[in-house]
Amino acid sequence: MTQQTRTARPEADPSIILPTPERDELRAVVSQFVARHGTHEGVRQSIDSDLGYSDARWRTLNEELQVAALAVPEALGGHGFGFADLGVVLEETGAALLPEPILVSAVVAGQALVRADDAGSVTDLLGAVMEGSRTIGVSLDSEVTMSADTAATSGAGPVVNGIVEGVLWGQAVDSLVVVASSGGERVLVIVDLAGAERQSREVVDLTRRRADVHLADSPARILVGAARFVDVVRELRLITGAALAAEHAGIAARLLDDTVAYVSQRHQFGRSIGSFQAIKHRLADMLVGRERARSAAMYALAVLDQEDASDADLAVAVASAVCADVVTASAYEAIQLHGGIGFTWEHSAHFYLRRALGDEGAFGGGREARRSIADLVGV
Repeated sequence: MTQQTRTARPEADPSIILPTPERDELRAVVSQFVARHGTHEGVRQSIDSDLGYSDARWRTLNEELQVAALAVPEALGGHGFGFADLGVVLEETGAALLPEPILVSAVVAGQALVRADDAGSVTDLLGAVMEGSRTIGVSLDSEVTMSADTAATSGAGPVVNGIVEGVLWGQAVDSLVVVASSGGERVLVIVDLAGAERQSREVVDLTRRRADVHLADSPARILVGAARFVDVVRELRLITGAALAAEHAGIAARLLDDTVAYVSQRHQFGRSIGSFQAIKHRLADMLVGRERARSAAMYALAVLDQEDASDADLAVAVASAVCADVVTASAYEAIQLHGGIGFTWEHSAHFYLRRALGDEGAFGGGREARRSIADLVGV
């Protein structure tokens, strides 16, 4: 029996991932910000705070860089940048392991509000998100129960009940975008967490706290009704996957740079260990991984900017698989090549491994992404 081999190739013009002067300038600005405000020592201090991140750095991210407004359409008060531009920010902030809720609140939650059935009904929330004065979590894998008007809201609107497990930044966010079921239909709602009970979870990645959120007659607004629910949730999943891939690409780049710097200055037998052939081969593998990750992530984000791109699902799945594998392999390699110091609590290398492993638990790793690829190409 002849085995049939199925292949899938990018459909968009490769030029969509070429550098542009605007993106290079944006990268320089974000890189300077990270150098000033996102040192590893600063990250360590902020993760020990009550919020789990620096409120001052979060305000600066939104006031100076306006990260939450970048990819919001100008008609809704944003800057109208594309996801490819946003990817530059995610690479740099991911590389610094900034613990602020950029991925969830500034990116995914903001895009959920942009896609609301009635955008005018959530302008207050979107404006607060873009200002950074309100943070919003997102859980697309959990489901709560929605009921009609009750005394809990004085008849003002629906309420939801249920437990949403493992919400990223669950202890700190003010609201939560979550799937709700009512009368056999599923909708996307945003829930006010002012009176919700929250239980912190023990996490691997200290830069991304998680919590179980218990909702009891919590007031909610319907963002997306049943008619558009499937399409909008699909879009939000794609945005999440591509944004996470960009963070992983940034981390892989930082790990390579830090490792090259270390092996260049670490001497043994009268020469830098980076000059040894065995080390060069391992660094070359890290370089190849970095380039694969960056190209895959950039392509996925750029495809999301295309109108009616038919290969968006596949592009994001490939980026998720490639970048998840590369970030994990790079983190392990960086620890090994840093020698004994890389295993210590004082060094940053193991923080990157924690991020890679934590993201695998929160979002799914390379294995899950490859399963999606197989389904998409019919293997």
